[in-house]
Amino acid sequence: MLESGETRSDPSPFVELIVKSERQLMRYIRTLVPKLDDAEEVWQATAIVLWEKFDEYDPEREFIPWAQRFAYFETLRFRRRIARDRMVFSENVMQTLAETHQASREKLDARCHALQKCLDQLIPRDLALLRSRYESDTTINDLAQTLNTTSKTLYRRLDRIRDRLAQCVRRRVALSDE
Repeated sequence: MLESGETRSDPSPFVELIVKSERQLMRYIRTLVPKLDDAEEVWQATAIVLWEKFDEYDPEREFIPWAQRFAYFETLRFRRRIARDRMVFSENVMQTLAETHQASREKLDARCHALQKCLDQLIPRDLALLRSRYESDTTINDLAQTLNTTSKTLYRRLDRIRDRLAQCVRRRVALSDE
């Protein structure tokens, strides 16, 4: 330890200890903070505190336990800050969200599969109209001119096709649920 008023001008002993123990300290922090980005943030804060407090370190004692104590307190500080800064969900809530996401994903996949089957059943003329409208940058007015019709007629035709597709998808999804 340094005497009162004495400052550490040579950073080499600190750098040497930090380099030797960085992996071990990071593993310790990762057990407390599972997300890598968060753990790296805690590690950086810990390294700063270790440098600031290094003049209090007793070289007769092991460095790792001393450094872990600071890492622990920096982790607590980090967790308090994130709890304040953003909503932190409990493990149960996270599990429920994950399950809900999976169920929603399965329903969406079923609807997409049903839509593809329904699109396959459209007459070529209706499918071509849908593709012209939704797979290109063509406006309704330009499309109406190309097809020698009015935009109002085209809107009605597209509405009827979309309605048939929606009914077909609902029927197929209902059948697959049975």
